Amino acid sequence: MKVTDEAGNRISFGRSTGRYFAKILSGLTMYVGFIMIGFTDRKRGMHDMIAGTLVQRS
Repeated sequence: MKVTDEAGNRISFGRSTGRYFAKILSGLTMYVGFIMIGFTDRKRGMHDMIAGTLVQRS
């Protein structure tokens, strides 16, 4: 698995740091940010939407 931006390119250090802190926000909302992964069309959590990233299988 790899994390890319929405165009499929490698993400920067700043974007990955933002995604990390957005994961904390996903957890603080009673894990709603993680539960969203099962219900979105592209399987994105709140932290991925905030950071503008995608997780792809290699």
